Amino acid sequence: MSSFVEPSHPSYQYPSDLPGTILVTKTFNGTSFGGWRRSMLIGLSCKNKLGIVNGTIPKPSEISVLFESWVRCNDMVTVWILNSLDTEIRGSVMYTESAQKLWKEIEQRYEKANGTKVFQIRKDLASIFQGSSNIASYFSRIKKLWDELAYSITYPDCTCGCKEAFRKIKEEQKVHQFFDGVK
Repeated sequence: MSSFVEPSHPSYQYPSDLPGTILVTKTFNGTSFGGWRRSMLIGLSCKNKLGIVNGTIPKPSEISVLFESWVRCNDMVTVWILNSLDTEIRGSVMYTESAQKLWKEIEQRYEKANGTKVFQIRKDLASIFQGSSNIASYFSRIKKLWDELAYSITYPDCTCGCKEAFRKIKEEQKVHQFFDGVK
């Protein structure tokens, strides 16, 4: 059973939607998950395929006229995700049955940093200096580490207002840390 899918439908595939399409410029190798994840989500959104990984475009029944186009779309998103992964990681998730399950597996494995990762980020922050780089380059390097650390550590919600007070203290510490590394 074949059907025509409107170009505005998420299951529609444009002629430019090819298996070799690169959605992110750097393959994910197990580090900087937050940045890779954000880049992939933006890429999938631009391709109108975000619903395949977040479940808002569910798999239709096999008798639906949309079934074949959904399967092709799911396969395309799966190959885009696989192509954005380092060879070793790709091999460990290659046989996941759908793009949504693949996405969830990667998130569960890499989303929350373990203590070792947080320690390494903090160690990198403690040793970062401007050195011979210009101020913009130095800021970019330190900002990347701050963002990675912020993504790796979540604080519980509160109603007492202390979370906002801690956020202000952290911002002040960042300013001090930045200027401490300017040499």
